[in-house]
Amino acid sequence: MDRAVARSFALLECLVRAGEPLRLADICQQVDLQKSTAHRILRTLGELGYADQDSAGRYQATLRAWELGAGLIADHPIKRAATGFLQGLHRTTGETVSLTLLSGDDVLYLDKIIAPRPVRFRTRIGSRAPAALTAGGKAILAARPDGEDILARTAERQPLDVAALKAELHEARRAGYARSGYSPGVTSIGVAIAVGAAPAQAALSVSAPTDRLTAEPLKIAIDALLETGARMAEALDSR
Repeated sequence: MDRAVARSFALLECLVRAGEPLRLADICQQVDLQKSTAHRILRTLGELGYADQDSAGRYQATLRAWELGAGLIADHPIKRAATGFLQGLHRTTGETVSLTLLSGDDVLYLDKIIAPRPVRFRTRIGSRAPAALTAGGKAILAARPDGEDILARTAERQPLDVAALKAELHEARRAGYARSGYSPGVTSIGVAIAVGAAPAQAALSVSAPTDRLTAEPLKIAIDALLETGARMAEALDSR
C-alpha cells in the first residue's frame, strides 16, 4: 500500500466525516499524523479543490467529494431500481424507510425517505454502520452463507453479544425479516433483497419510534416490507 496515498485518503475521510471545520491539531490527532505531514497533504487537497480553510484557519471538505459520490450513487443499479419501491413503502407505512448496501462488514445507506414525524437517527444517506447492528444489515447477514463470518469479524473490533446475534440471524431466516434497536428509542425492521442465486447485498428497512410501532402498525410495516422486498427482488432479477 502506498503510504502517501493512504494518508491523503485518511485525511480527506476525516474532514468529510467531521461535519464541521477542524483545527489542524484535531486533524493530526484523529489521523495520527505529524503537523508538517498533515499540513502538506491539506495544502495539496486544497489545490485540487477537495479542502479549504475558513476565516479561523480551520479545515473542511468541499463539495468536490460529494460530486464524486453523488455521481457514483446516482448510477448504481440497485439505487435506481429501489426508488419507486422506497416511495411506495413510505406511503404505506408513513415511517422512515431506508435502502442499504453491504460494504465490507458494514452497510452503507444509499437512500432514505424521512417520515413527516421524524425522530433522531444515527444514520443518514452516505453514512455506514456495522451490518451486525442494523435491521437491514442483519437481514443481509441472515441471507448470506458468510453472514456469521462477518459477525465474527465485527466482534473482533467491538464488543458484541455474538450468541444473541446468531440467535437473531436464525430468527430472521425463519421470519424473513430482521429487527434492530440500533438508534435509541427507535425500532427498525429490515428485509434482504436477494437477486437470483447471488448472495444478498442490499436491504430495505422501516424505522419508527418504538412507542409508535405497536402491534397493528408493526404488522402493517412487516407485511408491506416483505411484499415490497419480494417485488423489488423480482424486478431486479428480470433485468
